[in-house]
Amino acid sequence: MNQVLLVEGNDDKHVLWAICKKNSIKESFSIEETKGVENLISSIPTYIKSDLGTIGILVDADFDIKSRWESLRTILLERDYAVPHELNTNGVIIHHEEFPTIGIWIMPNNTESGMIEDFVGILIPNDDKILPFADATLDKLEKIGLNNYKPIHKSKARIHTWLAWQEDPGTPMGLAITKSYLDTNQELCNLFVNWLNNLFNSENKD
Repeated sequence: MNQVLLVEGNDDKHVLWAICKKNSIKESFSIEETKGVENLISSIPTYIKSDLGTIGILVDADFDIKSRWESLRTILLERDYAVPHELNTNGVIIHHEEFPTIGIWIMPNNTESGMIEDFVGILIPNDDKILPFADATLDKLEKIGLNNYKPIHKSKARIHTWLAWQEDPGTPMGLAITKSYLDTNQELCNLFVNWLNNLFNSENKD
């Protein structure tokens, strides 16, 4: 395969494959975990110099989406990619005459700070009756100061608390998608699937 999707870690990889299988996305690309966002970003120039045709970049915004976008944008501008000033809510796909096509999606939604756990949290079914109890539990812990997680990681605590109360307690996020605990028909997931298909499986690829 001459197409690769770069992700930060193992959770991302399993969530991605589960979404691909649920949505019958053609497996025309490999997924490579880079063991952290800094490693991913620093590896981009090497991947650009390779003989790849397409490179997908999937990173968490974490606490500052603007900073994350600018760090990626700077790397690509230095290699003469025509990078837009603003990150498109539908994800970014940039073609280049000499280098690989680059696609960028910043979790959760190319708009807000956060991470893949925020994205997965959005896939909780709209009529779910357990989530309010999970939210109330976390709110109570925070109110009395018993939460050990950092505020930026609340979405991790939220989704894993919710998963702990499913039929198979503690199911990993990717497997929760496979088991249909999570709803991949949500609008955000549909946008993400469209980005993946446009990047890797478009009939009009350059």
